[in-house]
Amino acid sequence: MNQSAREGVARLVALSAINCDDDFSRQPSRFRGDRNKEVEQYAAGSGLQWVSLRPTVFASNFLGMWGTQLQAGDVVRGPHAAASAAPIADSDISEVAARALLTDELLGQRIPLTGPQAFTNAGLVAVLGDVLGRPLEYQQVSDDLVRQRFGRLGFPAGFADAYLAMQAATVTEPAIVTHDVDRILGRPAETFASWANRFRTRFAPAEFAAQKG
Repeated sequence: MNQSAREGVARLVALSAINCDDDFSRQPSRFRGDRNKEVEQYAAGSGLQWVSLRPTVFASNFLGMWGTQLQAGDVVRGPHAAASAAPIADSDISEVAARALLTDELLGQRIPLTGPQAFTNAGLVAVLGDVLGRPLEYQQVSDDLVRQRFGRLGFPAGFADAYLAMQAATVTEPAIVTHDVDRILGRPAETFASWANRFRTRFAPAEFAAQKG
């Protein structure tokens, strides 16, 4: 960042996260190296013009979390069926970032970005079922099974506990929904259903995806 300033860069857009002010024990991405809070603080103190985007869970995360499971069958297994999220399309984040770079409208702001609606995990699977025309089911599993799965996938120690804590927090207190995407872009944020339809082949049974490819 210091080098950028010396090269004449005047403005930066930091990519933080909607939960960057939460206790670190509920920030699983920290266990994979993300430093959302520090990045935002550094941007604000850089002396450059700055904007910090605080998106919620990226819709594309579900390609990795659930795509393989749905290619193999009609059941998604995971923690806390009643935990909620308001996934945001990655393209909406990119458009807001472009606006932040190209206009002065958002300077000095920390902007929470979400999709237009919050769903439980079970509700998100139901949306995918409607889009795909399949009788999908969300099956809640124990915390221990979740830890074992993340361990097999090579996730760092502590990631699973932070992920479970983050999920549990939204069981009793639903995920926040903001309308900053609408305000900034002058159009509604993309719905989870619309996003899922664009990526439907990534959730299709393996043999179907192979035929399409």
